[in-house]
Amino acid sequence: MPQNWNNMTALNTRIASALILTALLAACGSSVPLAETKPEPVASNALNLAPTPTASLLVGNFYCELGNRVDLSNESNGDVKLNWKGRSYSMTTVATTTGAVRLEDKASGLVWIQIPAKSMLLNSKLGQQLANECKVR
Repeated sequence: MPQNWNNMTALNTRIASALILTALLAACGSSVPLAETKPEPVASNALNLAPTPTASLLVGNFYCELGNRVDLSNESNGDVKLNWKGRSYSMTTVATTTGAVRLEDKASGLVWIQIPAKSMLLNSKLGQQLANECKVR
């Protein structure tokens, strides 16, 4: 084949590629009106959870790993008092869906979680676990 023929084929290929690329870019840039969609209404929470009753709360002296100790007691007014490192905190019962007992003191950020196997004390403000594997002995 003559050299002009190879040059012509290469030129035609480049022109065809440029036209295809232009057509693709034009298709991407065209504005197609979007159908108006309205968000689906959010269903209200059908589960109106009541706080976990303190009757299921285990109170007493909890001994935890690393030598930590947490003391829990029921107050006459129905509140729960938590003693940790020499300070007392008035804890509020928080509803859970798991069956765990959860107590919080919003001011300090302390969170006490009790499940049948163990209990733990967390600081929600600092994102730290303060005491774990706490059990009444």
